[in-house]
Amino acid sequence: MLVNISLFLLLRFNYSGPGGWCKSGLTLLVLLFFSVEKDWHFYGKMFLAGSAVVGGVSVCAIGLKHDALDVEVSALARSIIWPEYITSRIKSTYFYFGLGLAATGGTMALTKNFTGLQNILARHPIMAMVGLIGAQIAINGIQHSLPYTSENMIPKYMLAAGLYGMIGTLLGPMMHLGGPMVTRAAMYTGALVSGLTLAAMTAPSEKYLQMSGPLMMGFAAVFAASVATAFLPPTGTLGGGVYMIAVYGGVVLFSALMLYQTQSIIQQCERTPHYMNYDPISASIGIYMSTINLFVRILSILASGKKK
Repeated sequence: MLVNISLFLLLRFNYSGPGGWCKSGLTLLVLLFFSVEKDWHFYGKMFLAGSAVVGGVSVCAIGLKHDALDVEVSALARSIIWPEYITSRIKSTYFYFGLGLAATGGTMALTKNFTGLQNILARHPIMAMVGLIGAQIAINGIQHSLPYTSENMIPKYMLAAGLYGMIGTLLGPMMHLGGPMVTRAAMYTGALVSGLTLAAMTAPSEKYLQMSGPLMMGFAAVFAASVATAFLPPTGTLGGGVYMIAVYGGVVLFSALMLYQTQSIIQQCERTPHYMNYDPISASIGIYMSTINLFVRILSILASGKKK
């Protein structure tokens, strides 16, 4: 470990210029990947800590650079002059977001002893994974295609409830990790999501909407790593690296995605004219899925720490 840090400092001076820290930091990550000894969780936590520092500094830098005369005013500042319909749209979106989380939590508690789905996942992991992903895409696609009107409210509610119930059933066995641990994971997730939402609200308008390209690449990497964890044991070098990308890298990815999705929701609420239809249920699905992914990964980190 000390050797890697020393190499990092040497590389920093070899990579001169404004991008020196970034280049040497990437090189250090490569060194860590190939010099892993036993504990990938240590490196994962170091990665999370470094990402938190970088993210905190970035948020502070954005805030210090921003002033009252800046063209890109934050959503929190603009909220003072929002018409009532924009405020109502945002409130409705986060109402359905909270309702979805509550429904998922309730389903987890009710189905924690349901072993049927888990048996299918254990016997046919690839088919089950493809089926679950296909079901989520189908439900979201059908639900999104229905306009948010009074005649479509019942089918939209049923489709959303089906999505929440399916995810809650899938996560139900995690309740066996213990109520205190699940509660801690939920509290940590809530605090993280609240902080990210506040950061997106106070940042200049559309600042985080510029991250779509890197987010798509990061999502592809985390998704591939998540699939690979079903076939590679985390005890080996390759399996441990894949596990770190799927779990710890997933926390960073979905945290960044929360920033992007929050500003996307605000932009959609503001730019959709008051006479046009706005769908708060569809708009809430994105931040709901990111929150669920954060919760699962934080719970996995807590569970791995308990095993030690």
